[in-house]
Amino acid sequence: MRLRPAVLFLALVSSACANHNANEQPAPRMPPIPVHVRNENFLDMNVAAVVTGVSHRLGTVSGNGSANFQIAWNLVQSESFTLMATPIGGAGRFVSPAVNIGQDQEIEMRIGSDVRQSTVVVHEP
Repeated sequence: MRLRPAVLFLALVSSACANHNANEQPAPRMPPIPVHVRNENFLDMNVAAVVTGVSHRLGTVSGNGSANFQIAWNLVQSESFTLMATPIGGAGRFVSPAVNIGQDQEIEMRIGSDVRQSTVVVHEP
């Protein structure tokens, strides 16, 4: 006889939990951040996003070429980050100032013929 009230209690609790979870809206999924890179250097470049000191490789841009990459929003999670370009087979590298980006914005990176003269710009598409 004691089992019946316990079963009734568990049924009520699980029903309440199921209704609570059904009413929650999932967080909207943010589209990835577009990164457009133009390499004006004759060396191929590895490009990375550096978030809280951890480097996340985006890809390689060939010498005097261009490439498009994406950074997932969950990677940056509203934190500032930097972009880094490292020449393959060369010396030096470029590390951008802190990048802060908002929803529906994109990044344009220009790697100069002298890597130290590279730039990063955030703008609306």
